[in-house]
Amino acid sequence: MPQDVLLMVILAVVGIYSTRWSARLAPLTSEMPLKTGAATLLCGFGVVAAFTTPLPLTARVSIIVLGVVFVAGPLLLVGVARADQYRLARLLASLLYWTDDGQTGSRRILAQVALQKADADEVLALLPDDLKDADANVLRAQAYALQERWEEVLGLELPGSGDNTFLALAAQIQALIGLGRLDDAGDLLGTMRDRWQQQGQGPLGYRSIQLSQARLDAARGNVGMVREQFQQPLPGAPTYQVAAILADAAANAGQHDAALKLYQQTYTLAPEAQRDRYARILERYGQPLPEVERAATRLSIATLSFVAVLVAAYGVQLLIDQRYGPRVGSIVAGFLLNVPGVPQADDSWRYISYAFVHGNLLHIGFNCWVLYDIGQLYERRRHWGNLLMSFVFGTGMGAYLTVVAQGNDQLVLVGASGGVLGVAGALLADTWRSNLPHDRHLTRALLQWVAIIVIFSLAIPNVSLWGHVGGLIGGLLWGFVRQGLPNSRRLDLMAGGIGFGVMVYAVVQAGRWLVVHGPQI
Repeated sequence: MPQDVLLMVILAVVGIYSTRWSARLAPLTSEMPLKTGAATLLCGFGVVAAFTTPLPLTARVSIIVLGVVFVAGPLLLVGVARADQYRLARLLASLLYWTDDGQTGSRRILAQVALQKADADEVLALLPDDLKDADANVLRAQAYALQERWEEVLGLELPGSGDNTFLALAAQIQALIGLGRLDDAGDLLGTMRDRWQQQGQGPLGYRSIQLSQARLDAARGNVGMVREQFQQPLPGAPTYQVAAILADAAANAGQHDAALKLYQQTYTLAPEAQRDRYARILERYGQPLPEVERAATRLSIATLSFVAVLVAAYGVQLLIDQRYGPRVGSIVAGFLLNVPGVPQADDSWRYISYAFVHGNLLHIGFNCWVLYDIGQLYERRRHWGNLLMSFVFGTGMGAYLTVVAQGNDQLVLVGASGGVLGVAGALLADTWRSNLPHDRHLTRALLQWVAIIVIFSLAIPNVSLWGHVGGLIGGLLWGFVRQGLPNSRRLDLMAGGIGFGVMVYAVVQAGRWLVVHGPQI
């Protein structure tokens, strides 16, 4: 399948999800869902046309550009907002959507992200006072509840149906409990259950009912009932809220030692915007605040820049293939093992340069996606210099282990997977030795992800198992080495300079190879 057609297939599939998601926050006939839906249909039309009457190049490019902008646009807004860059997210929204409906829908998306981070101030800033519709009030109710503005929660007009309504009803039950009106809270909970039965028993309603029942039991000091409620994990329920409800139950039951431990746990788990509330409770107990990792929320500039460099390198690779012939780009910079007739096939710079060429669009797309996800986590913990060095260690070790394991095979190794796994390995080395709850969870997630990659490498032909395993080992090596060195910004900058220099050297050598040997191919 041609790469442009494959990209249109991916955009069409993602577009279905993106359209459904945006339609939950704005009317289906408003600008945001309409643009996303139209771009999705356009991509689907491009795929069908590819097998019937192929479209001209300009038409295919136009479809892909519109698909990337309006299918990925809402997802990009979410990514920027999750980095706490709300001003930039609003600017992007104003470029994508030009009507009041479009702006309102995009603000609701951003407000949902702020709610996930428990940032009530940002939620309310994104919902101007003149936006009085009931759907916006669902978001307001949750923000007011985070700020314990109980009377204002109860004064909001809510929609009469829809699964999202249960989130606001749960906020109203929380408000009634906060005001000490437990009987009224119980009555509203009964009404909530009846409505949930009538409206199809959606997942948001179920979670809201379970949390509301647990809060009511906690207010009455029924510790056993609350623990029974949470014996099985409640999908989608924030961990800090579960810990806070258990702490409230213990406090209301007079179990002060248990309550203190649970409030300390809640403080460490809570989003930064909510920690002040639990800090005040711990101060009342006369306890110091527990140590907690404060994650940086800035945009990870080095990770984004690195992704952009890989994309640009792939563009150069396509130009080389167009100029000199198919797969020539892979020969220019790939790691070559037992490939006859290629000058400088075993030069050392190929141990690094192969990370900058890829097999196809899906290959580079997957690598860039994973690098963005994992790279920003490591960059925020350590420094961009360690990100570059872990990538270099992973890339070099991926090629080296391939030689050790497959020294008699003939192969061309391409792709940034080894370097990406190097970053993952360095991050795993950091989290492995941490006792923070978030890091323990991240360690499990990374190990599961590595297991999936290994299975993926074994199951699919032409995927380098040893390149992946070597990348992980190289990253772990750098991660543990960095932990043994002093925590110095100068060392981080030195590591970054060395890593950057090694990669530039490898790419320049690949360019020289093309200049010297390209005309002879």
